[in-house]
Amino acid sequence: MVLGKWRFDYMLAKSILKEEILRLEYLLKRLKEELHKLPRGSISEKDRNGAKYYYWASRENERIVFKYIGKAGSEPVFKAQEQRMEQLNLRERIKKIQSEIRELEKLLRGSRG
Repeated sequence: MVLGKWRFDYMLAKSILKEEILRLEYLLKRLKEELHKLPRGSISEKDRNGAKYYYWASRENERIVFKYIGKAGSEPVFKAQEQRMEQLNLRERIKKIQSEIRELEKLLRGSRG
């Protein structure tokens, strides 16, 4: 009878791991969609004639392209900085979730046999 309980516990644990992987994969997909909606690249600051101007810097066809955001202290610059922080936060969360999925998959593979 002990072996039957062990088998039940094993199957339950395996099922829980699979559910968690599915949940994390769904969350990962949603976070990647959110990240895709944000501007790509980073913010670059340039000093011109004593005034600071901000640009989105990103790669397009092997070249770095700068797109004007605005002058220091302007609303578009604040919005761009918020977007950049959100971008960094999403990337960090995506990395963490990918790592968690790998760990759970290892546990699942280790539970075979």
